[in-house]
Amino acid sequence: MARKKNANDLETPECNAPDSWAGIDADVWQSQKGRWAAPQHYMCTYMAMFPPELPHYFIERFTKPGDTVLDPFCGRGTAPVEAAAQGRHGIGNDLNPLAVALTRGKLSNPSLDDVLVRLDELEAGYDPSEWRYFSGAPRKIRMIFHVNTLRQLMFLKRELDWSKTGTDAFLTAVLMGALHGSSKGFLSLPMPNTFSMGWGYIEGKVKEDPEKWKCPDRDAFEVLRERVKRQLAKGMLTGSGETIYGDVRNLNHKVEHGSVQLLFTSPPYLKVIKYGLYNWIRLWFLTDSGSHKEVDEVLDDTHALVEYLDFMRDTLTATLPLMDRERGISCWAIGDVKGLNLAWAVWHHAASGIEIESDDGSVLRYKLIAIVEDNIPAEQKVTKLWKTMIHRVVRLDSEGQVVEVIGESSEEAEAKQMAAGAESVEGFTIEV
Repeated sequence: MARKKNANDLETPECNAPDSWAGIDADVWQSQKGRWAAPQHYMCTYMAMFPPELPHYFIERFTKPGDTVLDPFCGRGTAPVEAAAQGRHGIGNDLNPLAVALTRGKLSNPSLDDVLVRLDELEAGYDPSEWRYFSGAPRKIRMIFHVNTLRQLMFLKRELDWSKTGTDAFLTAVLMGALHGSSKGFLSLPMPNTFSMGWGYIEGKVKEDPEKWKCPDRDAFEVLRERVKRQLAKGMLTGSGETIYGDVRNLNHKVEHGSVQLLFTSPPYLKVIKYGLYNWIRLWFLTDSGSHKEVDEVLDDTHALVEYLDFMRDTLTATLPLMDRERGISCWAIGDVKGLNLAWAVWHHAASGIEIESDDGSVLRYKLIAIVEDNIPAEQKVTKLWKTMIHRVVRLDSEGQVVEVIGESSEEAEAKQMAAGAESVEGFTIEV
């Protein structure tokens, strides 16, 4: 029986890839400040996301109006939404239902009038007397929302169909951004907007200071109405888009071969982030089961380097046939890990040997153009592709090695709350 490979079996030669190409300059996307992009980008926070500045730069440089831009790990939809904002066709794919809901909602691209009409219909159809009992809402959800707000949320959970493109998908995405936060524009008791605090932590805080952690009586319809007006203040996106809910390794059966001019993405972390756990409130609303656990089980397959490289090989194999034969550029934003140039490892062990015979008999291969560094000082706690200070919450083993990236936030207070709410595991410590 063959022995399973481990990281020690991998011999990665020194990187000899070009470090520049076509005048790509990281200072350009790093220097853009403020919320200059389409309002749809800021609908809902999402952990480990890149900002609009990054795909904007590459879309503007390497595509033209009408071209197709694909992100196979779309997250909150930044790349396909930016593509649509620039008059391109954006395609987003993800296996996380929250990512799909956000991307599909944004790319639905409805008019303000259509959304407000649908919201009025929903509000007119809501009868509070039908929602006096909460048999479908778990106790940990009842702990977070005022009884009146929860009744409205239960109604909206039943009525909004986000499974297809349309105004319902857009409203669902807007609602995801409003579910929890610390101001009157949010529906929950006070908590960060970036992630869902642990229910055990919330329960303890409520017992400790009931007045401070009191659930506000907020009207979900009114909160949605105000948010919708802000999101569509600049009008509709000028391009188009579509969202695919599925495994990236099946994309070669779902996207037309040779149709993509730019693939722009950031693949999952080598050290997994528990996207389900840290979005358990939003996933309660989106999923039939109301549970985050199956989401983490589906997404949790890239712990170790060997498995990660196998996954990347499968991913790169599935996406290669989709690229335009003449103009296609496949751009992967990959951060380093301790002691390893991960982008070079992905090229050497996963991408360089891929060969696919196309329908016309020609052989498709990748060509490595460059591995471009952004040159942000390593001593700054920065997620490596944007110039925003990031406070990362990690779990360390007894030797001080990072075994899990729990999450990250640009706000120190949020990161500390995240650390305080993280599950305690014997023999491990949490550090911000």
